[in-house]
Amino acid sequence: MGAFVCVLAAWQSARVGIARSEALQALKTNDLAAADKAVNGLPGDPEVHAARGIVLQRTDDYAGARRELERAVQLRPRDYFLWMMLGVTRDLDGDAAGGLAALRESEEVAPVYAKPRWLIGNLLLRTGEIDEAFQQLRFAEERNRALTPAVIDLAWGISRSDAGKTVELVQPKSDDAHLALAVFLAGHKQGAAAVDQFRLTKSPPPPVADQLIQRLVESKFYTEAFEVWTRSRCPSCRPASFINADFEAEIEIGNQLFGWQIPANINGVTPSVDAAEHADGAKSLRLDFHGNADAQTRLLSQFVIVEPGKRYAISLHAMTRSFVSNAAPSVRVIDASEDKSITLGQVAIPSEATGWRPYSIYFTSGAKTRAVQLVINREDCRDNYCPAFGTLWLDSFSIEEAKPNK
Repeated sequence: MGAFVCVLAAWQSARVGIARSEALQALKTNDLAAADKAVNGLPGDPEVHAARGIVLQRTDDYAGARRELERAVQLRPRDYFLWMMLGVTRDLDGDAAGGLAALRESEEVAPVYAKPRWLIGNLLLRTGEIDEAFQQLRFAEERNRALTPAVIDLAWGISRSDAGKTVELVQPKSDDAHLALAVFLAGHKQGAAAVDQFRLTKSPPPPVADQLIQRLVESKFYTEAFEVWTRSRCPSCRPASFINADFEAEIEIGNQLFGWQIPANINGVTPSVDAAEHADGAKSLRLDFHGNADAQTRLLSQFVIVEPGKRYAISLHAMTRSFVSNAAPSVRVIDASEDKSITLGQVAIPSEATGWRPYSIYFTSGAKTRAVQLVINREDCRDNYCPAFGTLWLDSFSIEEAKPNK
């Protein structure tokens, strides 16, 4: 008798193993024949019925799929995944009410899982139950932060691009959620709403804060971007002033935010910080020209926050040595708030400017100007790729409000 029981157990185990292996193969290849064989070999097993149902769903036989999945949940009624798949399949088969009922069964079996709540929320959205839909979506997002961007995007679409309604629907609670919403709103030109979300964070991580600054700068919300910058990067920085004006601090090559911007790998020009030459402090910026470079390439630039309709004076010191080119170095002030590059003021640095010399640029900001950009490149020439050789040093930048007659 013992031997018979052992043989029977081994046979049953082999039967289950073979059927489930066939079901697994069916799932990998969408092989309906393998799924049929698995069900015929083990008709009382919920896993093989579920596998056949999934294969039928993938091949668009939703009616057949729901029958298999209904059989699977009969055999294993406390499996949230089977109820979830049945809900999705019923919905695909045009039975939204039946799909919702199955998804609610899945939620009841696994009340803290994100996926059933996410599916319920999306189904309710399509049936117009907005309030309950976002209750479910918010629950799912709180359990799975990877869903945050999708919830925000859904809220933006449902609210028809209304920033206030989007915030109301999302109801962010964590720093991560506030920051994700801030970055999204900044990218959709909602600068004030974006900064409101940023202000609600306790300790924003610098990489995400930088992403927010970049979005705000791209949308020309410079004042808002500078507020984020000062909190996350430079608490001592103030509007209407240069950051690292004397080049004493480290310069981040490739920076596109506030502070000095120096492109990486400028053709024909090598930038460096020089401790041997300086007009003030202990360092200056050195630019070595050694070839055929584009005269219009921005060698150095920085955004400066200003007030609209005011007169300003920018001062700097510069020096050249052995500089030879048909296009001398140029310092320009551009209205950063305008879509077009409108030059508000400029000064050329003569090629023979040996020894440190002071230079000044006077300009008046426009009625809507919130920021200007100081840009160092070279003057225009007939061929933008005109050669330049020699060295240019820059140091001691400052800006102050000027008298109107200047």
